Amino acid sequence: MIEKYLKQFTIKQIIFWIGGVVIGTISLTVLTLVGLYTNESLEVDISARNAMLSQRIVLLSNIYVDSGDNQTKQELKKAINLFDGSLLAMKHGGTVPEMDGKKIRPASIRVDDYIERVEEVWKPYRSNSRVILEEPLTTSNYTFNMNINLDTTALDSVGLLTKVLEKNVKVGNSLAYLEQNSGTMLKVNQDLVQAYVSDSEEIEFQLTRFILIAIFVILIIVILNALLLRKAIIRPLKDLAEKSNEIASGNLNIKFNENGTSEMHSMRKSLKSMREKLQDISIFVMEFSKGNYNIEFDKINDDQYKEDPFIHSLIDTKNRLEQSSKERSEREWVNEGSARLNKLIRIHSSDAQELGKALVKELARFMNCAHCSFYIVKKDTVTNESYMELAALYAFDSHKEFQSQKIKIGEGLIGEIWQEGIPIYLTEIPEDYIKIRSGLGDAAPNSLSIYPFKSHGEVEVILEIASFHPLEEKSLQLLDEIGGAIATSVATSENTSNVSKLYNDSKRLTDELRTSEEEMKQNMEELQATQEQLVRERRETESNKKLLNEVVDITGGRIIIVEAEGQVWFSSQSFLDIVQYSLDELLHFDIGILFPDYSENKTWQVEKLSTAIKLKDNNGELKDVQLEIKQLFLDGNDRWLFTIR
Repeated sequence: MIEKYLKQFTIKQIIFWIGGVVIGTISLTVLTLVGLYTNESLEVDISARNAMLSQRIVLLSNIYVDSGDNQTKQELKKAINLFDGSLLAMKHGGTVPEMDGKKIRPASIRVDDYIERVEEVWKPYRSNSRVILEEPLTTSNYTFNMNINLDTTALDSVGLLTKVLEKNVKVGNSLAYLEQNSGTMLKVNQDLVQAYVSDSEEIEFQLTRFILIAIFVILIIVILNALLLRKAIIRPLKDLAEKSNEIASGNLNIKFNENGTSEMHSMRKSLKSMREKLQDISIFVMEFSKGNYNIEFDKINDDQYKEDPFIHSLIDTKNRLEQSSKERSEREWVNEGSARLNKLIRIHSSDAQELGKALVKELARFMNCAHCSFYIVKKDTVTNESYMELAALYAFDSHKEFQSQKIKIGEGLIGEIWQEGIPIYLTEIPEDYIKIRSGLGDAAPNSLSIYPFKSHGEVEVILEIASFHPLEEKSLQLLDEIGGAIATSVATSENTSNVSKLYNDSKRLTDELRTSEEEMKQNMEELQATQEQLVRERRETESNKKLLNEVVDITGGRIIIVEAEGQVWFSSQSFLDIVQYSLDELLHFDIGILFPDYSENKTWQVEKLSTAIKLKDNNGELKDVQLEIKQLFLDGNDRWLFTIR
């Protein structure tokens, strides 16, 4: 259709038409660049305004902290939002806030690094500004007066607690951060202004260079037009002869021009048809000869190919080669995986736990799976009953690693697979069975495989694999090949470990029996002396505790007193009601049992006004409470007062 339309024009008209299109394109591009250059001044103004806003935020923060004026607070909030909106518009483009609806383009590569630097400094700057806006300027606290004289016949709560108003430490720290970093914030914004200025100069230079190139291209077009007009008849004939020779020699990557008379056009059409057919066949043959078996001969249904036996023969050959290549590739993949896993088995043959960790990591990566878990059959040394224990995990939620997962035979999916000894493959998985999580979100897997590994006909290991995609046949083949070696290695390692443990236990018991008799004699003497001392101390302690308990119960305080080593020395009845323990059960408890955050450290031995923490009751339930800690001196010893609010 296009060729027939072009025949209505002379060669001279076509050349001038093409030249006009090129010139128009160049002119449009130049105008676009000019517009971009004009827009650059607006970006300089915005970045300069952000530099001033960063200093205004510090000024408004100081005024608000000192005066607490609500109008100043609103102005501070408005300045922060304006800075955020302007920075977002500079980075991604769009409408600039408070600029009469003006728009700017996204940041160029030359400016993008400076904007990222501003964002890096702005994020903590903004966070501290938000703290000043959102946190109260002052906080109240209550202190327990331990020196008040108590009259148990006329006692009330007046005087026991003292309210103290203090400046909010978080607000003070945030204001100090803004003052310390205001210079850095101003500096990065000034660098951004300078970057926009430099970017403007670069655009101006590119605009000049582009105009010069456009003038040169126009001159070239004029010269070419003159040459084409002079050779409008001779060159087309010569070109057809050259193209015919090229096709005959096997060069199919040639292009035809559309110049000439109708006779030349007919010859050109025949040559194109022959060339296109050869190109289709050659591309198809070259692609599958390189191993690209996904290619299809799309024109098989065209009239010129439908009955061609040569094309059908080529397609059959390609299909046979594809099947052979796929089988070879899967075999090589299985061999590679088997070699990797056998290497891990040799390295960790003496430790089943380490072997499990190494195997789940390698299997998950090699088979492109999201989650993997490794279960080992063990025996209870007391009851001699077998159970399945979770030995290793890969990419599961971290809390699962601390769960003692022991599964009996026939219990759950793992227990059923252990009992039956037959693998299972699921594509419909319960919604809450497992979640695959990342920084962007979570989703349920699309497939779940549970595979038992046997040694001498007995299941020794079970592997659980979860993935977003179904497992391929080659993955199941790999598990079949390597399963026996894994089970044998784990069974051998467990047997060796059990024998070694029995030997060490026997040796230890022998040594303990030799020393137990002497220790018993010494302990009896020490026990008698200690018992006498404890009787005296207990009488004094019970008297003090009785008085303290009466005071606390009257005031309703939920407190405990903890010794320096971390054991509970005293508890009020209201605190016992919260944790659901009796006094006898709670006394001498380690503080880490009640407050799991302190189970492995003594960071609690610091006075705290108020801190949020988890409290664990007798049922194992965690409660959110506010904890206040103070140091006391009772009965000649340092102790710590824990108050729950």
